[in-house]
Amino acid sequence: MRRFIGLFASLMWLSACGNSTSSVGLSTRMGSAVTGSALTRTSSQRLELSNGITVERVRLSVRELELKREGHHDDRSDDDSDAGSDDDKSEFKQRTGPFLIDLSGTALDGQMVRLQDISVDVGTYDEIEFDIGKVDPATAPTALKELAEQGASLIIDGHIDGEPFQFVSSLRVEQEREVSFEIAEGDDQNVTFNIDPSGWFTDKDGKRLDPRESSARSQLENNLQKSIDAFDDHDRNGGEDDDDHDRHGGRSGGED
Repeated sequence: MRRFIGLFASLMWLSACGNSTSSVGLSTRMGSAVTGSALTRTSSQRLELSNGITVERVRLSVRELELKREGHHDDRSDDDSDAGSDDDKSEFKQRTGPFLIDLSGTALDGQMVRLQDISVDVGTYDEIEFDIGKVDPATAPTALKELAEQGASLIIDGHIDGEPFQFVSSLRVEQEREVSFEIAEGDDQNVTFNIDPSGWFTDKDGKRLDPRESSARSQLENNLQKSIDAFDDHDRNGGEDDDDHDRHGGRSGGED
């Protein structure tokens, strides 16, 4: 009987350890992630890009953010037709989405904006993956309905030479980034989406791109894909944590 009670207690302890969770904050900011600097914002709360273009609002549809724990690549084999299933074990992945990033007013001046908190299992995480793209209007959450009904993943509202414009795109941005950070019980980790608009409206020769012209769309969307990043940012300063610098993963994007 004592042996049974001892075994039962051990199993309960292991179960409790396996289910330990902690909170991770999701944040976003506009500006350079390298320097942590903000861009110029006018007194009317417009983001001034120094080429006759101002931005008043930016909306992004994040289909999914995924944090992967160490071990999610374990037991994979090139000659195993079911190898991919090992990488999809739910116990190694923490997912959230879809959700909206909506920045305007003072949120355009480089400050950190808290999006939400998610509960994740404790452990060491080695990859952050996100997918930005349009979502199905039938299943879109309320905050994403407007973008979903337009078939959009991104909408930028602004002015060019004093005239209003709205740039609507269905671009797809997917990124996998190698990281290494520990989440302990009761910890307060953070993942930051950084959006750097400084190069949005400039072509490879340094000339201005007019968002109203269809000929500028391809280059503009390419610039947008390169401007979005996500990384662990425990101190919430808008920059990648030092221990993960130069551990970048791949990045890809395109029209959906």
